[in-house]
Amino acid sequence: MLTYNIFIAIVAFFLALDYYVHKYDVHLQNGGTRLAFGNTFMYLALGIIIFFAGFRFEIGYDYPKYLAGYLYESELREWEPLFTFLVRVLRNINFGLDSQGMFLFFSGLTVMILYTALQKLTPHYRLGILIYLLVPSLYLSSFSVIRQGVALVVLFYGLQYITKEKAEYKKYFLVAVIAFLFHYSSIFVAFIYVAGGKFFQRNYSWLFYTFLIVISFFLSFAHIGKVLLMYAPGHFSTYANNYGFSVSILKLLVVNGFFLFFMFQKDRFLKTKLDIYLLNSLFLGLMIFNIFSDFVFVSRLAQYFLAAEIVLVPIYLYTVKDVFIRRLMLGLFIVYYLFNFNYALYRDKVYNVDHKLHTLIPYKNYFTEEHRSYRSINIDAWYNYIQENAAQESQEKDIK
Repeated sequence: MLTYNIFIAIVAFFLALDYYVHKYDVHLQNGGTRLAFGNTFMYLALGIIIFFAGFRFEIGYDYPKYLAGYLYESELREWEPLFTFLVRVLRNINFGLDSQGMFLFFSGLTVMILYTALQKLTPHYRLGILIYLLVPSLYLSSFSVIRQGVALVVLFYGLQYITKEKAEYKKYFLVAVIAFLFHYSSIFVAFIYVAGGKFFQRNYSWLFYTFLIVISFFLSFAHIGKVLLMYAPGHFSTYANNYGFSVSILKLLVVNGFFLFFMFQKDRFLKTKLDIYLLNSLFLGLMIFNIFSDFVFVSRLAQYFLAAEIVLVPIYLYTVKDVFIRRLMLGLFIVYYLFNFNYALYRDKVYNVDHKLHTLIPYKNYFTEEHRSYRSINIDAWYNYIQENAAQESQEKDIK
C-alpha cells in the first residue's frame, strides 16, 4: 500500500508544480534569455502515471487473460476488433518488451485520452487527473479491465460534443463507434446518452433524486438485477451466475452519500449545461450501481457515468468564493478520496491472501522482478483453463 501512496504523492507534487508555474509565470533566467517551464511538470506527471501502470507486472485479476490474448491468437479473437488489431500490431513491432509493450501502450493510450478530454471539459484538469487516480474504479480498475478502461475515457472525451448548447451528434457518434470497437459494453452508454438527451439536460428537485435512489435500493434488495441479466442477450446472461459477488456495504453507502452531498449543494454550482449533464450522469451511474450491487462485474457499467465526478468536483470547488473555505473543502475531498483509495487497496490485500489472484498488492514492476517471463505465472495452465471452460459452456448450450 505504501508504494501506491508514494506514487500518488509524487504525481500530486508535479501537478501542483505545473499549476504553480503557470499561475505565477515562473521561469528561469539565463542572461538575457527567458527559459519557461512550459508543460514540463505536467508531462512528468503523465509519464509517471503511464510508467506505473504500463510496467506493472502480474497485477490485475485479468492480467493472465490479457497475457493469453497476446500469446494465443485463438484467445485474442474473442475480443473487440480495434483492440485485437492493435495487439496484433504491437506483437509485430515488439519494441523488445514482448507482452509488456501491450500493457505500456494501452496505459499510455488511456492516460493521454483522459488528459485531452479533461483539457476540453474543464480548466481545472490537474485536479481532475488526481481524482481519476484516486477513484479505485477508474485508474486502479484499468490495471485489470484494460479494454473497458480505454472505452471509458474515449466516451468521456465525447462528452464535449453532447454537452454543448448545440450538440454535435455526428462527432459523438464517431467517438461512440471507436469506444464500441474497444469494448462492446460502451454501446449501451452511448445509446443512453443520446436517447436520454433531455433527461440529462434537466435540473431535477432533490425529492426526485431521493425517491429514485430509494427505488433503486428496493430493486437491489428484490434482486431484480439477476432477473434482467438472465434474459440479457449474448454472453451478458452468464453474469447471472456470478450472483453473490457483491459490492461492499461500506462502498455502497459512500457512493450514495457522495451523490447526496452534491444533490443538496446543486443550486450553488449548477450553472451550465455541462454541470447539469455531469450531475445527472453521476446520478444515473448511482442508479445502475445500486440496482446491480449484487453483481460487481455488472456494476462496472456504472463507472462510465460515475466518472463524471472527476470534472464535477473541481467545478464545485471553484464555485466556492472564499479561498480559505475552498482550500479546506479541497483538503476534505482529498482525505475522502485517499480513504477510498486505501480502503480499496486494503480489501484487495485481504482478498489476495484468500484467493491468490494477480491483484494489486503487492505492487510489482517489470524492472524490479527477477523473473519477467510469462512462464512465471503458468500461462499455459491458464490457457488450458480457458479452453476447458469454453468447452463446458458449449456442451451446456448443446444440452439446452
